[in-house]
Amino acid sequence: MDESGIERAAQLLNAARSSRRLLAALPEEARPQSFADAAAVQERVLALSGEKVAGYKLAGTDPASVMWGAVLASRVFASPATIEADLVPLLGVELEIAFRLDREVAADDLDWDAARFDSMVTALPLIEIVDTRFASYRSTPLLHRAADFMSNGAVVTGPALPDWRSVDLERLPVRLSLSGRVVAEGIGGHGDGDPRRTALAFLAAPAQGRRLPAGTFLTTGTYTGLQFAERGDRVEADAGPFGRLEVAFSR
Repeated sequence: MDESGIERAAQLLNAARSSRRLLAALPEEARPQSFADAAAVQERVLALSGEKVAGYKLAGTDPASVMWGAVLASRVFASPATIEADLVPLLGVELEIAFRLDREVAADDLDWDAARFDSMVTALPLIEIVDTRFASYRSTPLLHRAADFMSNGAVVTGPALPDWRSVDLERLPVRLSLSGRVVAEGIGGHGDGDPRRTALAFLAAPAQGRRLPAGTFLTTGTYTGLQFAERGDRVEADAGPFGRLEVAFSR
């Protein structure tokens, strides 16, 4: 993918985000062929929009292939929150655990293990709101979604848990409800077992190579699958020792 293709994709995605008009598809010349292409499109969208990055949505456990999407500071809400449904019309919701960096991480700092990671982060519960700039979320190719900030629409955060290291993250009790109807419940359920594996892969990824300021959060994938709310729904998430979160979507 050449620079003109990156620019074209970024212009289209940024316009779709600002106008709330969905794209049928990216044109042939603006279609990412690799995650490196998708990441370059993300960076250009950030430059065009002037938005600040609060964190990253992550997927994968191999530093060579892990993917990430920027989470915009303007799309971070504290629980309990009320969000305009038109802002995130797909209304996909997931319960996740995120890790907030307590210290800055330099761009060339790629030497990580679990003990060092645990000493430098604080964990917190989070509801990711999945959204898309494409007319069809399901039929849009993965790399095109990756260019669209990995289909992140917003996040709703809960308070950090200071003694999170005593929690067994592989056996975390979780429940997700939509207006009182339980749609996901269980013990554990994260696709990678321990969500720290995803964060470690991102931090160790040679292709990541960026300074991460203290306070940046890394959200690591769903414990509850991807569920879809409706306008007017109140989403309640229970993350056991991490507490409860709530977001309501306006009609």
